[in-house]
Amino acid sequence: MTEILAVIALYMLAMLYIGYRAKKSVKTSADFFIGGNRFSSVITAIAHQAAGLSGWLFIAWSQQVAGSGLGAIWTAFSSGFAPFINFFVMARRTAKFTVMTKARSFIDLIEARYYDADRKVLRIISTVIIAISITVYMSSQLMAAGTTFQAVLGLDYRISVLIGAVVVILYTSAGGLLAVAWTDFVQGMLMIFAVFVGLFVAFGNAGSLSDVMAAIGAMDPALTSPWINPVTIAGLLSAGWLGYMGQPQIVQMFMGMKDPGSSRRGAVIAGTTGVFLLFGSFFVNLCCMVLFPDSADTSANFILLITEYTPSWLVGIVTAAILAAVMSSADALLHVATTAVTQDFYNKILKKGQATDKQVLVVARVAAVVIGVIAIYLAYNPFDSILWVNWWAWGGLSVFAPILILGFYWKRATREGAMVSMIVGFIAVYVWYQLGLNTWCHYTLVAFVVTGVVHVAVSLVTKAPPAYVQEMVDELNRKDTAGKEKAHA
Repeated sequence: MTEILAVIALYMLAMLYIGYRAKKSVKTSADFFIGGNRFSSVITAIAHQAAGLSGWLFIAWSQQVAGSGLGAIWTAFSSGFAPFINFFVMARRTAKFTVMTKARSFIDLIEARYYDADRKVLRIISTVIIAISITVYMSSQLMAAGTTFQAVLGLDYRISVLIGAVVVILYTSAGGLLAVAWTDFVQGMLMIFAVFVGLFVAFGNAGSLSDVMAAIGAMDPALTSPWINPVTIAGLLSAGWLGYMGQPQIVQMFMGMKDPGSSRRGAVIAGTTGVFLLFGSFFVNLCCMVLFPDSADTSANFILLITEYTPSWLVGIVTAAILAAVMSSADALLHVATTAVTQDFYNKILKKGQATDKQVLVVARVAAVVIGVIAIYLAYNPFDSILWVNWWAWGGLSVFAPILILGFYWKRATREGAMVSMIVGFIAVYVWYQLGLNTWCHYTLVAFVVTGVVHVAVSLVTKAPPAYVQEMVDELNRKDTAGKEKAHA
């Protein structure tokens, strides 16, 4: 136990040190919010994956595989291949548009594309959706941290949640997106290591894949078939392939890229990493179904595998990797929520864009603490299991995917279309959960289809965007062979 505690403590101290070093590099609000446009494709790709997969990879994913067996493979296809799609569709245009508009936040991008700087209605709508969804999302990550500490160390759940939250709040509020990206890169590498270890240990104790499938078939033949309800399959695929493109914590990573032209390289790195992490952990969790058929808490199966079959020093490293999955998303989520409250509400609305960098940084750090406290409260009083809390928040944020895609690719997309569709899409996600339809079809498909259809319909019956907006969209879709972006006058 001492070795496990020592390794976990060392990991957390390392994250705090990175936050401290990042703080010394934060001189302006641009440094804090978008990292000063200094991230390489490698940093962006690994941090992108770490932020996107979250504690879901080692906690909620175990629960899903245990409940669905081979039928869960559609989620592996969804989240595994999602980075390829997200980078190719969004990365270059997001980074380029950030430079063109001097955006400092995810919501700045939306406001600039939909020419709403005068009214700021879109800013308010977006802030509300982000504040609600991301606080709920962050609470699911703290729930995962609590589950991990409880399973490995036997600590009280509430104390475990508090420990994870305090560390994330400290380094995120100190170094902003710089701290988030650098810590997420390290944490992403730890996640890759954990899956490698999991594969080696799982198959070393459960036997070959054919042995595993035979054992699962003996428990329940239905669990050996990948074929489930076609609508459910479509929903699961949409969660990654469509949902990734609307997640502010992921999209904001693209805003910090120093070279938009490197997005293809980033796609290969992120995509390869995603496929390995998803399919690797999928096979590990299938083995866990055989090794722990009477598991009282299937969400802890991966953790149980490591604690049962590896030496304590390795348990410490893999536990740190599981916490890395949790914290790499929690920090990105906290940063986006902090940005929404500080840059998008305090600076742009209350201070009318006149707040000094010093004022913005102070408010940002205070906001990070307040948001973290609310997330802790929700983690103490969850409205559902980790899986469904996580997916509810993911679905709520998915309304931004058609807003960004249509905005970047279709110059006829209007402000009114964005306003109406965001509200209708977000309400649709809430109603879907209340009706209990989320187990039949993932929220993301609902959010994407409803928001996209309403956006197109309203855009077609409202006045076309100003000429300068349409010119920006044309510029976004024009290849720049020199690799240099032109600033919008």
